[in-house]
Amino acid sequence: MEKRVAIVGVGQSPFYRKCGMAVRELCFVGFQEAMKGLNLKRNEIDASIVCSAPEYDKQRSPASIINDYLGLNPAPTFNVEALCSSSSLGVRVGYALIESGLHKVVAVIGFQKMSELTSHEAAERMVRGGDVQWESPFGVTMPSYFGMLASAHMAKYGTTKEQLGKIRVKSAMYGELNEKAIYRKKISLEEVLSSDMVTTPLKKLDCCANADGAAVVILASHEVAKRIADKPVWKEERPVADCWQ
Repeated sequence: MEKRVAIVGVGQSPFYRKCGMAVRELCFVGFQEAMKGLNLKRNEIDASIVCSAPEYDKQRSPASIINDYLGLNPAPTFNVEALCSSSSLGVRVGYALIESGLHKVVAVIGFQKMSELTSHEAAERMVRGGDVQWESPFGVTMPSYFGMLASAHMAKYGTTKEQLGKIRVKSAMYGELNEKAIYRKKISLEEVLSSDMVTTPLKKLDCCANADGAAVVILASHEVAKRIADKPVWKEERPVADCWQ
């Protein structure tokens, strides 16, 4: 049995400070772009995975609402959540569903709408993604979580602040090229390193801002991908160990 899985469509909404749209509308923008150029009808998408950390918007259980708005009913849908890596997890789960033979085409829909909250409210919800018994009651914030991880990485591997700052420089470079990015301005390494300290070793320009946005990836099995897309993107068939070399 052929079990290769391909990415056949990708799309995203613009990323906003305040989008002015409902969650379902935000996701529709990304979904519409992901469907462009595909010889694929909506009723051929036989499952969807909605990826989002909860409590940033009023919709408690978004999967069924979004699935219905995108015209994917009665295909099954469900929500996956793993904080900042929710959408990465969604792609992994979608891949597994196709690899197993259970589904042939899966839409993975990632979104976050944070503009309904103040910065203080968003920070409070973020920190409850950690351990509410042993971490958040002691004043841990999301930047401090990542600050501790960065400090541990520096101690173990000798990573420098300059190397850390180059990540932000790289992200800003790609943001300038992306017309849908929330920030479209190059930043120098000197600007990153001289920005205000937030939590050691992270500076202000190391940290991301709250935003509204959605992105969609459509996955398909080998036999379907060849039929519906001109240039499917395939997972490289190498041993896992080799992929990390």
